[in-house]
Amino acid sequence: MLSYQKGVVKTSVRHLVEFLFRGGDITTGSSVSASPEAMLEGSRLHRKIQRGQKATYQSEVPLKMEWQEERYDLVLEGRADGIDKTEVNKDRLSDVDGMNQTESDEEKLQHVIGMNQIESNEEKLTYVDEIKCVYRDVEEIEEADILHLAQAKCYAYMYGVKQDLEKIGVQITYCHLETEQIKRIFYCYTMGELSLWFAEVLDAYRMWAAYYVEAREKRNASIQALQFPFSFRPGQKKMTAIAYQAMENKKHIFLQAPTGVGKTISTLYPALKELGAEKAENIFYLTAKTITRTVAEDTIKLLKKQGLFLSAVTITAKEKICIQEEMQCNPESCERAKGHFDRINEALYALLTAECEISRENILLFAEKYKVCPYELSFEAAVWADCIICDYNYVFDPHVNRKSLIEGSLRQNIYLIDEAHNLLDRAREMYSADIAKSDFKVPKKYFKDRNRFLFKKLGNCVMALRKLEKQAQDRTRFRLHENVDAMYFPIFHLIGPLEEYLADHDNFSEREEIVEFYFKLTHFYMMLDSMDSGYEIYSEKRGRDFLLRLFCVNPSDKLEEYIENSRSSIFFSATLLPVQYYRQLLGGNRFEAYQIASPFAKENRLLAITEDVTSRYTRRGEWEYGKMIRYLELCLEKKAGNYMIFFPSYEMLTSVYGMAEQSNLALVSELIVQEPSMEERSREAFLEKFREQSGKPLIGFCVLGSIFSEGIDLTGNSLIGVLIVGTGLPQICNEREVIRAYFDRQQKKGYDYAYRYPGMNKVLQAAGRVIRTAEDVGTILLMDERFLERDNQSLLPEEWESYYAVNRNNCGQVLENFWNGLDNDKVAEAES
Repeated sequence: MLSYQKGVVKTSVRHLVEFLFRGGDITTGSSVSASPEAMLEGSRLHRKIQRGQKATYQSEVPLKMEWQEERYDLVLEGRADGIDKTEVNKDRLSDVDGMNQTESDEEKLQHVIGMNQIESNEEKLTYVDEIKCVYRDVEEIEEADILHLAQAKCYAYMYGVKQDLEKIGVQITYCHLETEQIKRIFYCYTMGELSLWFAEVLDAYRMWAAYYVEAREKRNASIQALQFPFSFRPGQKKMTAIAYQAMENKKHIFLQAPTGVGKTISTLYPALKELGAEKAENIFYLTAKTITRTVAEDTIKLLKKQGLFLSAVTITAKEKICIQEEMQCNPESCERAKGHFDRINEALYALLTAECEISRENILLFAEKYKVCPYELSFEAAVWADCIICDYNYVFDPHVNRKSLIEGSLRQNIYLIDEAHNLLDRAREMYSADIAKSDFKVPKKYFKDRNRFLFKKLGNCVMALRKLEKQAQDRTRFRLHENVDAMYFPIFHLIGPLEEYLADHDNFSEREEIVEFYFKLTHFYMMLDSMDSGYEIYSEKRGRDFLLRLFCVNPSDKLEEYIENSRSSIFFSATLLPVQYYRQLLGGNRFEAYQIASPFAKENRLLAITEDVTSRYTRRGEWEYGKMIRYLELCLEKKAGNYMIFFPSYEMLTSVYGMAEQSNLALVSELIVQEPSMEERSREAFLEKFREQSGKPLIGFCVLGSIFSEGIDLTGNSLIGVLIVGTGLPQICNEREVIRAYFDRQQKKGYDYAYRYPGMNKVLQAAGRVIRTAEDVGTILLMDERFLERDNQSLLPEEWESYYAVNRNNCGQVLENFWNGLDNDKVAEAES
């Protein structure tokens, strides 16, 4: 990506070439050559090749050129692998590895230089060397890759102009990553030829640079004139100021603000001001759910109506934007994949300059017009965008994020991390990895008669797993391991050859399964290679299968690497309690934390805790479920309207719902239930029922911690009460017990870290559904006697300091007094 600051546009030779000269198809796993071990080995071989050259050979030569354009200065820079001024003669040519030894010397000379431009065999010729380490058989490489050659020609032109040369050589040195066999391909150009070629390249890039500069200038001018779009709510001005100061001072902070303060605009507005002042390069609005992404999109649309000029892109998951019924990214199955990279720049430029929203609808429209993949087009647009709205994964997950998206402006990005409490479990999953014996079944079957070398490497990995399994035979089905170093080298030696095979074989029936296995294997290797003290390793017997898991209990160090490479990161949520828990586990133990008081009148909300209901597993049954239904009936008796009741599990939800259908509730209200794995359309239909407000009162039966317990907006009479069954404790399982033991060893109250804190967070999120604006009124009923325990009480927010302890005998009166009190206030207000 290019960068623009103070009238100067900068880009690298590598970016310029990769952007302008790319072409070809999309294939599943087409990026398999970027594994970490390949890059490390490639760097080592680069240095080895450079050290083996003559004294006249200069390594890592920095090159830079500048041009003065009408509205900006264009700077191109890069670093050539090597530059040498040497003799091009028959002896040297015979030493070139991989050359066809049957050719005559004259034929060799013409083959190597491409054009017969060397006047004598003893002529000295400066040449630029571009080293590329590959898994391909170098003997089969007959011509240099177009990207490799273009990169070397750029360096040759830049150096030739600087040294006032008449002609210059270009050498592409290919080295096999395992055998270290080398093949060199040599070309010779006059500077006149290179000048004509380079002028066309630069003209093509000037079009993009001119677009970028004009868009930046318009953006900055619009942001400078932009005013905060609302009258500040109580607490909102303070939150906006805190966020702005953090961005100005390049700080990372945690910010807890109650539902309804307006967290999105309060963080986005100061971030835009930083962008307009050229203090930040990009804004990343990071979320975990579709609904919160929609809020960010709507906020930007509102600001655009007030004059904001901004390029904003939402990255939609591939499976949600793919046009195929069955997602298959290969040219045989998808017409868009075939030749995608030949057409993508034309599609991208048309989209960026169309003066339309870069919405999902428009991305699909331009993708259809130019026959390109809409998912890839959205990423391309995001690289050029000012604001990127996307899932956490696209920044923090090393296997999902794209370097072109986050590395182009390192230390100048602003990360706005919405619903930050969700990042913990997501990060644990991103940085954990597992591998099982069953994962090797398909690859072993495929390679058995096709590639004995790979079959043997796969067998070595399975053998290492079996040794670990044998160690656990006399133990329980679950076992902790101090280390699994025995897995390291078998996997290391498998990844390279598997990469090579996939690079050379684009089309075979099992390719997608093998690619999926490859990515799982490389992820496991990456986590194994970079594990720190935040990990626990365990294995599980699952029938005849054996699974090994690298579990990231504390992802703080992993996340901190990304956070520290941003200008400022704002973690914000309505529920970051206790804040020290989140600071410690999200990489921000040193970061400051702020809390914004609730802006809503306490009189508008009733908080009650039941003394006679529990969700304890040992007391579950019809007797307890009947009490829950009675509390629902009391709520409806005292105030008819829409309610949601949240349960700790689908099992309990199903049981209580079944009883409710046979009770008076079914006569006086409409009962709707959350189904497992609801699709987006079904979710929206569920919520629309609450917004319609027609007919009978509505009661929604939902699961705590699921899609309806956070991030949804049901204001006014759409929802007047929530009932929450249980303290939200996660079910006891091996991983939760691993978390508990891990923090117990660190003297950190393991039970709280594994169960109590995550559970109470779910409760607070569900409770936040009922009061969304200053005009909203409603009730919150916490239905479990454990909410009265001191440890749980300490986790309730400050605005919950006053509550009613109720039972089935007095709850009706408490509810009646609350609703009557509100009605009396309205009468008194009307009379005054």
